[in-house]
Amino acid sequence: MCTIINYGIAFFQVVILNCIQPVNWQYCYRVDQWLVQDLQYAWELKIGKVHPYQTEKEYLESFK
Repeated sequence: MCTIINYGIAFFQVVILNCIQPVNWQYCYRVDQWLVQDLQYAWELKIGKVHPYQTEKEYLESFK
């Protein structure tokens, strides 16, 4: 339960407080372009479908 609370607090501090500022509205108003994709990626990380930095690893391995 503490983990969920910590993630909620971090989300509020990073996303909500920065999106309140008018200078950042152009980046925050299209929630469907950033939040939905990031939540989907986080779920895939959680269930083990993808690994962090997988595309970077594949790119670097292509040079071998």
